[in-house]
Amino acid sequence: MKRFTALLKRIPILSYILVGLFIIFIIIGCIIGIESDRGVLVGWLGIIALLTEITRRWRKEWHFLLLIVGAFAFSIILSGFSEAVVNPIVERAGGEAALQSRGLEIFHQIIASILTLVTVIAIIYGILGAITLFILRLIILCRKRFSEKT
Repeated sequence: MKRFTALLKRIPILSYILVGLFIIFIIIGCIIGIESDRGVLVGWLGIIALLTEITRRWRKEWHFLLLIVGAFAFSIILSGFSEAVVNPIVERAGGEAALQSRGLEIFHQIIASILTLVTVIAIIYGILGAITLFILRLIILCRKRFSEKT
């Protein structure tokens, strides 16, 4: 138990705050309803808080470019999993009537909500992060060259 508490003390407070904000925003988004505009906005705020926690120590542009590629790959794999794996399993287990079931519809709504919230924000966040780091690197490079000339 002492090891666990020592490990928890090593985690920065900002990490607890950002993960807590993520959880709070996602719960509020689910209460409001992800189908509404306000629910999507609150969900996006939660994903931004989580991505801020994940990426706040990244200092290279390629990390953010990997985030963009990962978001695309995640959306393709999750969509393919939904259509190519889940639907045939449900059809074999329950027949044609199972494909029209409420449970499968809820599953597809959850997948669509995840794709709407995570993929869009991860791609935008990755693009903005890469551009920001590129501009900062250019500014530092220009300052070095300017200081060498004078």
